Amino acid sequence: MARNWMAAVVIAGLAVAGCSADAREGEVEDAARAFVGATPAEACEMLAPETRKSVEKDSGTDCAAVLEELGLPSASDVEGGEVAGESAQVRLADDVVFLARFPEGWLVTAAGCVREEADPAWPYECEVKA
Repeated sequence: MARNWMAAVVIAGLAVAGCSADAREGEVEDAARAFVGATPAEACEMLAPETRKSVEKDSGTDCAAVLEELGLPSASDVEGGEVAGESAQVRLADDVVFLARFPEGWLVTAAGCVREEADPAWPYECEVKA
């Protein structure tokens, strides 16, 4: 009897964990959709604090002007997202967006990211990053 009860607890825990992962992937995909659908000024509000500071410091101008010059965010279809702890990656049709979980929700830590090589061992080069 105790064995059946323990098995039920384990199965329920796995089911909840699976739903939680799916829900988190949906959250990051929604955050990426909001980012790529935003104006440059709105997109700046969706950047992680250190990313926004880096964008403004490196350029010597305001965030919105930098994003507009880079053509970011660019409207793109979301192809899928993956969550690993408090970090996430969302694949778009043309590039990749990286996000991190903050108290206010998922914020973009890097955008306009592409690989120079198809090999997944190669790192991404990002137009916007911390």
